[in-house]
Amino acid sequence: MLTLDSMAKKKNSPEVKKYLFTSAQASYYENKDGDHLPWGGGKNGKAAPHKKLLEGFETFAKETGAELVIAPIAGRNTREDILHEDLENRVERFDGELLRLNQNLQFRDIVVPAQNVDPTTGKATLVSKYNSSLIIPHTKQRVLPVPVFEADLPRYIHSTGAVTLPNYNLANHRGDTADRNHILGGLVVEVVDGVYYNIRHVRSLKNGKFVDLGTEFNGDKAPKQAGVDTLVLGDIHWGDHDPKTIEANYEMIEFFKPKRIILHDFFNGHSINHHEKDNLLVRAREFKRGRLSLDDELKADREELARLSKAAGSKTPIYVVASNHHAFLPTYINGLSWAKKDLWNSEVGSELLARGISLDLPEKEIDDASYLIEEGMKRHGIIPDNVQFLRLKDNLRRHGYQLASHGHKGSHGSRGGGAKAREKTGGGKSISAHSHAMELYGDTYIVGTSTKLDLPYTAGGGSAWIAANGVLYDNGTAQLLPIIGGKWKAKN
Repeated sequence: MLTLDSMAKKKNSPEVKKYLFTSAQASYYENKDGDHLPWGGGKNGKAAPHKKLLEGFETFAKETGAELVIAPIAGRNTREDILHEDLENRVERFDGELLRLNQNLQFRDIVVPAQNVDPTTGKATLVSKYNSSLIIPHTKQRVLPVPVFEADLPRYIHSTGAVTLPNYNLANHRGDTADRNHILGGLVVEVVDGVYYNIRHVRSLKNGKFVDLGTEFNGDKAPKQAGVDTLVLGDIHWGDHDPKTIEANYEMIEFFKPKRIILHDFFNGHSINHHEKDNLLVRAREFKRGRLSLDDELKADREELARLSKAAGSKTPIYVVASNHHAFLPTYINGLSWAKKDLWNSEVGSELLARGISLDLPEKEIDDASYLIEEGMKRHGIIPDNVQFLRLKDNLRRHGYQLASHGHKGSHGSRGGGAKAREKTGGGKSISAHSHAMELYGDTYIVGTSTKLDLPYTAGGGSAWIAANGVLYDNGTAQLLPIIGGKWKAKN
């Protein structure tokens, strides 16, 4: 059985230490006669381990050198606290309260009922209390960003998923809902050193198969390569991008060889940002830096699209999703600043105005932002054939996941919210962006950003911004892959 002391000694090794965390629901309680029985009667308790998944976890541990950690949690209620006989005495069982993985990440046995829809509810303040990101055992997989002022690393709460089959009281609403949302899976952690780590969820299909970093694990069979349907990159914001993150993005394109790539907020709009149009101090400094030329920005964007097209391959579709920063362009053209003040933008401004006016389509079919950005880039050369600019109303679904929504639009014209709000607007399954903080709730995934994390408008407040991309595999499962300092996986 794992103890805190034994695991702490192992984690002090200079090598990357790998873990696979999961939870196991209890199956039995001890009655007054000392018998172990399932709550509500019967002989055999629920929450047996999913045999294929447990075998797959064992194979993963063997193949990668990871430490499998199985944390017991309550069954149908807090009194049901005895694990299934197939798990009760396993050496991977962890009964401690705390495992410090490094100074920025802790695994804590924080009690959360398995029936809770969101295991992180009311837990955000614990991040500041313990000055660390947290992992908690639970039957749901959740990633919650927690904005913290000047944290060493962005702070998050992660919950694990379970290796056991569901065990709930199906006679009530909470139990029935929990049963439907039960997640088979785990959480992979690679502790790089005392500061840095890689972290990612693995989610199992009903048959126990799961994929991590493009490798499929299927019980005790030899792992095999899994195809990647889509790679969703964190908001690009070319011009405010982080070079190390961009390099990691290209590494992922080479590593996964995705069948399609999704780009969010590709156009940054720093040259025409209407939020700064009356800020003379900022605009004067930006002018001296050479960042107020719309034509130069569009040229740089087209060049980056060409590089992405070459890296992905000419047959790999690249979709540029309609995003809120893209809307900066029609706002600028309509505002006529290019004709009144920013005369250095008068040529491109007048041309884009003329092109927009000449559009001969029903108004409901026109998305000025997507059209004008593409036309502006064409001033500097052809757009690669595999690049497509999506309109706000376009639909792109893969394996049930909506991929065409940036995330800035909510219901009935409202602003987009976090993952809970997008669960509805995304039709239950989506991979979106916009927040610059990765998040996971149910089947709603939000990627992070490819920008620098210390942009001027983030100063002075709490932030959970992080570089993070999303991968959708051919088997229909997805992963969020955070990038810290340009690193996203262990080299070995």
